[in-house]
Amino acid sequence: MKKATILTTAAAGLLATVAMFVAASYAQDDPVPQNTTTVWVDGKGQSGFAEKLNKMHADMEAKGSKFSDLEIYTENGDMKGAFVTYVR
Repeated sequence: MKKATILTTAAAGLLATVAMFVAASYAQDDPVPQNTTTVWVDGKGQSGFAEKLNKMHADMEAKGSKFSDLEIYTENGDMKGAFVTYVR
């Protein structure tokens, strides 16, 4: 019983140490972006959604922004569109 407790405690300590180093590395490598923009891409007529999304990516890239995140918005199981976030 003592061995299991010691092993569990050691594993928890090791996990906490690794988590601390991972968090510190992300904090150093990922500075806060200066400018964040979120746009809506309409999903009406889903066959053209990918084309609209590609056009938005090209337009935003031409303005110097980089893709950051995409969240699909649905209502009652139907896709209505997507919120797309870009950073500069």
